Amino acid sequence: MSLSFCGADLRVRAGRPRPASTRDEAGRGTGCRPGGPPHRPCQVLRKLTGVGLLTFVCAVAATQTPVENLRADLTYLASDELEGRGTPSKGLDLAADYIARQFQEAGLKPVAPDGSYFQVAKFGDVVHTGDEFSLTFTSGRKKLSIGKGEARVRSLSPLDLRDERAVKLPDNGTIPPVAGLVVAADEARYGREDALRQLQERKPALILLIGKERGPQSAVEELSPDLAPVIRIGNAEALEFLNQPEVTVSIHATASKEALLRNVAGILPGSDPALRGQYILLSAHYDHLGHPFQGIFHGANDNASGTVSVIEIAREIAAQPVHPKRSILFMAFFGEEEGLLGSYYYTHHPLVPLKDTIANINLEQIGRTDDTSGQKVREFVLTGSSFTTIPGIMQEAAKAEGVKVEHRKDADEFFARSDNYAFAVQGVPDSTIAVTFEYPEYHRTSDTTDKIDFDNMAKVDRAIAAGIVRLADESGIPKWTSEKAAAKYRNAASK
Repeated sequence: MSLSFCGADLRVRAGRPRPASTRDEAGRGTGCRPGGPPHRPCQVLRKLTGVGLLTFVCAVAATQTPVENLRADLTYLASDELEGRGTPSKGLDLAADYIARQFQEAGLKPVAPDGSYFQVAKFGDVVHTGDEFSLTFTSGRKKLSIGKGEARVRSLSPLDLRDERAVKLPDNGTIPPVAGLVVAADEARYGREDALRQLQERKPALILLIGKERGPQSAVEELSPDLAPVIRIGNAEALEFLNQPEVTVSIHATASKEALLRNVAGILPGSDPALRGQYILLSAHYDHLGHPFQGIFHGANDNASGTVSVIEIAREIAAQPVHPKRSILFMAFFGEEEGLLGSYYYTHHPLVPLKDTIANINLEQIGRTDDTSGQKVREFVLTGSSFTTIPGIMQEAAKAEGVKVEHRKDADEFFARSDNYAFAVQGVPDSTIAVTFEYPEYHRTSDTTDKIDFDNMAKVDRAIAAGIVRLADESGIPKWTSEKAAAKYRNAASK
């Protein structure tokens, strides 16, 4: 239901009315959150009707600040209830539902084909125990067995192979014809998504990717009848064994269990009829490391901070009386911690054409200022800062907001370590924005909400929002530079 008052359009829905947050007596952020008892503002709001409802909501909305929004949103996403937002998990699903509600209440439009805010992907959730898995390499009288804790399987069907020839793929050069064959390859070369896609296009029957380190017992992999099953193996001896003559493999493995994972997406249509068919994509990953035996990995900075920044920037831009000329797609990706799963899935199943996506700005670790190299206040850094013309545009916009763009010597080293990379290999100019690259609680259970600098976060978000608007309004579009390190992405853009 929409009600116009106080100079704005308020969307009131059962279960979680806006505003997102108020303050309690101790100064903590409060608000209506799913899965727990309602805070006092929610209880009051549910009791009010008619003019009383409008008066109450208007009064609270008038005092609401970005800092309060960020605190309330992040407190929920990094809470114990969400158990670290592992991929897949109940906590990840709760987070996706929450983000979608915020996109809806901000005024973003659904963009998925089914009219929802969710892009649903079918993945396999793999945990092998007991007699569910066995894998043995054989060469003459030599045998090497792989333990169930050293492999993970992505397959829609059970696998039962006996003494099948395993063709070793070259460590460099072109991929030979492999249609219908069982192939074994070094994960260092073929394990990255772009190389694996090239291998899949050659239609092998089964792919064995072998690395030196012990593989995890649980993982997720994309499931599709168009893709060959993939087994990832962490065993240094197996790599050496492939050099033996006439290697065969025997495998028994149950089918992967289906897991439905969701990217969350909402769009703000552009205001210019000539430019609204071009898109700026602002993204962040909303997953983290879950709840293993060490405890809950809350992921407050990595990357609840980036996720709630996307939400808050969406609110700010959508609230402007005139929207930017180009359309802006706001997205939260699943599975970044598992290998950029959500962003890679999106680039192969885009909701808007990649050829019309002129830039991807990805947000990571926006909430902390205590980088191991020193304090980072009122500043942020872009990865791959020499690769595109994006940093110059963002720097001008940030400067007007009193925020500095830092130029770090190691920024390019982080370019391939977040979701922007999935877009780069498709030729879309992009960068990840971060306040900190490395901080004391990185990937630890102690990455919690109490360590977030919400005041600085709000200032940085406002500067990023100004840059996004500038990208959406300028007549020119971002380009890859002539830097040698950018050649791979520049060439992809020209295809």
